[in-house]
Amino acid sequence: MNRTLNTYQRFFCLILALYVYLGKGIAYGFFAELTLFLGILFLLFEIKQFKIIWDVKTKIMTALLFLNIAFIVRGLASHPFLDTIRDSFVINYMLFAFIILLFKEHFLYFLKTIFKIYKFYPIVTLVLYTLSLNKYFADFELLGPYHLLYFKFGDMSVHLFVAFILQLTNLNEFKKPFDFINLLIILFLFSIASSYSRGGMLGFLFAFGLFYFFVKDKFLINRIKTYLKYLVVGLLVITPILLSIKVEENFQGRKAGAGQVVSNFTSIFVDSEDGSLSDNKLWRLLWWGKILDYSFTPPYILNGKGLGMSLAADDDIIMDSEDVSELRSPHNFNLTIMARYGVPIFMLWGIWLYFNFRRFKAPNLSKLELVILSIQVVFLFNASFDVFLEGPMGAFPFWVFVGIDLACLTLSLYGTKTELELFEPNNTAVV
Repeated sequence: MNRTLNTYQRFFCLILALYVYLGKGIAYGFFAELTLFLGILFLLFEIKQFKIIWDVKTKIMTALLFLNIAFIVRGLASHPFLDTIRDSFVINYMLFAFIILLFKEHFLYFLKTIFKIYKFYPIVTLVLYTLSLNKYFADFELLGPYHLLYFKFGDMSVHLFVAFILQLTNLNEFKKPFDFINLLIILFLFSIASSYSRGGMLGFLFAFGLFYFFVKDKFLINRIKTYLKYLVVGLLVITPILLSIKVEENFQGRKAGAGQVVSNFTSIFVDSEDGSLSDNKLWRLLWWGKILDYSFTPPYILNGKGLGMSLAADDDIIMDSEDVSELRSPHNFNLTIMARYGVPIFMLWGIWLYFNFRRFKAPNLSKLELVILSIQVVFLFNASFDVFLEGPMGAFPFWVFVGIDLACLTLSLYGTKTELELFEPNNTAVV
């Protein structure tokens, strides 16, 4: 069984790497769902040896998974099977967090493999993005309705943050001068991503701000100050490249470049001259207001609208830029939970968020846990402005990091001395 589980672990990491690197381009291959199904089988086989910290967060996740079964049954009574099952994965993807506990025997190896995926993310993404500018590669389709090199730039910002924070904390190490080269690539790609995605840009900055606020390691604080010096040099290098980039506008009328980055940032506070930015902000707010309105009134307050229908169509959302039949969720994961499951389950989700992120203030928080919590923040921030955690592109890696967090907490109770070296307090000067 151990040999089979080790094979599954390698398969798990391979599929995760594909979703991190290619995202929506392979989302319709259902590789994540296959990986999840196999993981559930292993969980059933290993149930007697399965150990997990049984805290409030774990209990809430377990409750949500069981309650989701009732919502699936309800949805199947009046909606197509595939649509109902697809919508149910907004919660079913949580199972990835439990599957991570299967890898406890080789947890350090698993953790290093996940980090290695992100170690190569900047260079791999730079190559893929460059290829996507070529018409032949840009139009190449492998699975589903999206091109293989279809980039969602909010997602890119999230993964760039993970790559950056792992390098900053030496969880991914580079020899000189490759450390600076990798930072330069991250800065360049983040500038491109920020041109197209305001939410992704803010998510990166917000998560890093939280990390900096709660880090107590003097070595890391000094390292951040050093990186700020690199930032000035990096901007001098990439700004001419950004100013010279000539690519097509996306469906919202945005294009890569320094000017668009400035427009995206200033549009947070004032209406932009670029109508698409203000319009994009407006239709979200109108839809979110509608969800809040009907979610707190009968008949939806207790159990929501359920699974199986397109929320955009059911809420009479009219858009010019997207096919409403394909837009099933309101670009906000939290409001998707509220609209489909009702206020009580939304409150359970809110309690999970509270107990999870209040640990930022824990006096014994390890540096690894601080990193993992910051990574969860950037995923959730982006998911508050985009359809991200509803699909495998965001949900798979997000729940993997939640699972790593659970594994850290579990190993702090049941782990060996070697494993516990990862969980040194956040107030030392050792990386």
